Amino acid sequence: MKNLLLSFLIFFLISCKVYKPIEFKGIDDYSFSSDKGCNPICVTIGLYNPNPYNVSFKSALVEANLDDDDLGDLKLNTPSTLKKNDISFLELSIDSDAQKIQPMLSGFLNYFIGNDIILSIDGIIKVKALGLSKEIEVKKSFKLKK
Repeated sequence: MKNLLLSFLIFFLISCKVYKPIEFKGIDDYSFSSDKGCNPICVTIGLYNPNPYNVSFKSALVEANLDDDDLGDLKLNTPSTLKKNDISFLELSIDSDAQKIQPMLSGFLNYFIGNDIILSIDGIIKVKALGLSKEIEVKKSFKLKK
């Protein structure tokens, strides 16, 4: 029993020391394509994994706003893994409801007539590394141009 506890303690201490935080690199792209399942918009974000091992994506609790109007929460379209020592791109779609249709329409109308609008995302992405759950803070604004 002591050996098991000692092994677990050593593994825990090593995993805390070995893990380097995942870095949020920003919004890489956005899309209004319904063919990709964007309802109404998809956002691609970049994350850098500086660790010598892959990190699996668990969940996201990220809110999206269009010119300060709440669009809804972002969700991952497909399960994903952040590759070791590399930048990975996650495509998130906004899960929106009917109550938010009016702010969305006014924001998209401004976009399609050529006005610049601001898409901002704010929240936390959870990943799993070495059996432990880690959080990545995501906070970025992005000017959408036609």
